[in-house]
Amino acid sequence: MTNKPHLAYGIVTALALILISVAFYLLKLNQESWAGWVSTLVLVAGVVMSCIAYSKANPDGTFGNIFANGFRTTAVITVLSILSTLLFIYIFPDIKEQAVEAARKKMESQHQSEEAIENALAITRKMFIPFVIGFSLFFNVLFGVLASVVGGVIGRRNLNSYEPPAGK
Repeated sequence: MTNKPHLAYGIVTALALILISVAFYLLKLNQESWAGWVSTLVLVAGVVMSCIAYSKANPDGTFGNIFANGFRTTAVITVLSILSTLLFIYIFPDIKEQAVEAARKKMESQHQSEEAIENALAITRKMFIPFVIGFSLFFNVLFGVLASVVGGVIGRRNLNSYEPPAGK
């Protein structure tokens, strides 16, 4: 395996996230709160697996090297996810109205005034793309960094128990 598993794991994880997003959209589950956690678990698993693969390919690697690989994996996933999300919104423009309607229902359940709801929704409609990019960037990086730490710890533990083959 290459000593750069961040590309392979980043691309595969991003593709899995794209397929999950499309499936949730087609099944009309994309506005369910648990659906976001499924994607988060896939992201975390991809980053941790990338860190483990890196530590196996680089037995002399440090925690910092393993963490950096996890962060690079997160960057690949994040860039591909944002690009696919923008394409997804372009292909399925009704997703914006679904998100606005979900926001309306949430604000109504919080007993906010109609004026406050309309003002918030007007801003949401106007700033939808920057909100989506910012949200995706923030949460992917946050959970990617946490996964990189976990992957670094697991990878170092694997390295500490590593015994080179006899004769080497």
